[in-house]
Amino acid sequence: MLKWLTITLVALFIFTTLLLGLGYLLKEHEAATKQLMNELDQERAEIQEKEKRKMARFTSKFHTPQRKTTPPIKPSIASALGANKQQIILENLTCTSTKQCVLIDIQFADLSCVVAINTIGASLLTKVVDDLNLVGKCPDIPENSQLTCELNICSYQ
Repeated sequence: MLKWLTITLVALFIFTTLLLGLGYLLKEHEAATKQLMNELDQERAEIQEKEKRKMARFTSKFHTPQRKTTPPIKPSIASALGANKQQIILENLTCTSTKQCVLIDIQFADLSCVVAINTIGASLLTKVVDDLNLVGKCPDIPENSQLTCELNICSYQ
């Protein structure tokens, strides 16, 4: 009987020691995992902060913040802005394939015009301030028109 009692106590001691050891390992692993998760969260926060700063710099270059009371724009500045859009359109009509051409709606002071232009010009026009010039007339677009690259110039027919 003493023999069985000794064997049972030794087995319980070994089992308890194993459970305590596994519990300790689990506790240490959890602490290490929490530390790694905190480091990863800090890295993600830093990356997001850098992206926000980058986007803030990017948007501040192309978008001026609107004030509640904006001063009136002088006619010479307005014509310079309009010339800028017209210059972008003229410089970005060239193409090598139809895939490079897009139709873009350009807003002027009196109306909006749809123009065939290459993708680089379309990207530049989205970054330019709205045009304040009066256009008077826009080219007509046929109802079933398609973009083409004829003679290396974007057009629609």
